[in-house]
Amino acid sequence: MLSIVIPCFNESGSLARFEAELLPELAALEQPYEVILVDDGSIDTSAGLFSMLASRHPEIKVFKHARNQGLGAALRTGFAASKGEWIATLDADLTFHPKQLKALLAKQEETGADLVSGSPYMNLDGMKGVPWARRLPSFMINAIYRGLFEPSFSSYTPIFRLYSAGTLKHLPLQSRGFEINAEIAVRFWLTQRRIAEVPVVLETRREGQSKLNRFRELWRHARLIMDLFKESSAHPV
Repeated sequence: MLSIVIPCFNESGSLARFEAELLPELAALEQPYEVILVDDGSIDTSAGLFSMLASRHPEIKVFKHARNQGLGAALRTGFAASKGEWIATLDADLTFHPKQLKALLAKQEETGADLVSGSPYMNLDGMKGVPWARRLPSFMINAIYRGLFEPSFSSYTPIFRLYSAGTLKHLPLQSRGFEINAEIAVRFWLTQRRIAEVPVVLETRREGQSKLNRFRELWRHARLIMDLFKESSAHPV
């Protein structure tokens, strides 16, 4: 079974797209699946929309944090709740459109990888329309991770991925913010798991606002990089 983990914080505007765009794409994969929605302390109308979706679609399961804890915490809640042998992660705003999930699954079948990441950096139009104010910090952070860890892996920070649940659930994840995606990728590499990438497109957000605080996340990445670099130096791959 495939588990789709989607962290959500004040995403009521995006949730209307789930029935029209997410669920049909999952049904087209023609395999058992579940959708794990993690409400990370939303204060908009998301809770009511979650309940409505779950009542109409038994494959949707909802978990709620009493207060906002961050993307990393929401993902860890979703990982713990998932039942599938494979776990895919998506943004609630569907900026990585779920129609691209089949590319992740095909790459895993082709390579036998334990982690398959969707990389907008492998595609010339992968971030077309995304403002440079968002692109540039992302390019810089990913370049730092490549320089310190696996240089051929381009997508340390994007969320759009497919994981072997058996490996993912045994990682000692600590991150609470957006840096969790980089932590997961590095820990798969440190444990010598097979990783692969496919080119995908990152679209611009249609509804709502980004929850990314650039200065806070840059600090969290800096701290994570120092911790992971110490680990990799103590236990070289």
